[in-house]
Amino acid sequence: MSPLELTDAYTSFNDGNYQPARAITKVTDQEGKVLYKWKDRSKEIWSKGTVAKMLQLLHETSLSGTARKAYFPTDYVGGKTGTTNDVKDIWFVGLTANYTTGVWVGRDKPSTLQSIYSHSPHVLIWKDISQTAE
Repeated sequence: MSPLELTDAYTSFNDGNYQPARAITKVTDQEGKVLYKWKDRSKEIWSKGTVAKMLQLLHETSLSGTARKAYFPTDYVGGKTGTTNDVKDIWFVGLTANYTTGVWVGRDKPSTLQSIYSHSPHVLIWKDISQTAE
């Protein structure tokens, strides 16, 4: 699963609805007239109860789990860290009340990131992006 696919999936934890991520949301002319816009409709895939449980679990990770360095005072912070075997890839996908963001750290030619893993660069990058976006 790619970081984009994972982040895309996490957007559904916001309200239980899924809508594909799009890099370009619309195309306009110079006057602002919309020439093209995606016609995707969101689809409910999680119940409100499931969403509430997921948000609580993801929030706990930012308070007392592997993503403690992601926490900052705002309406909501939650997410999940991950790594591959031999720590060749590290990632964090997190949510705030307004945004879902995924960060992947790795090398073009896979090799261990063990020497930087404890510094949590993936989590700190996410935090910097998320604080700036709020």
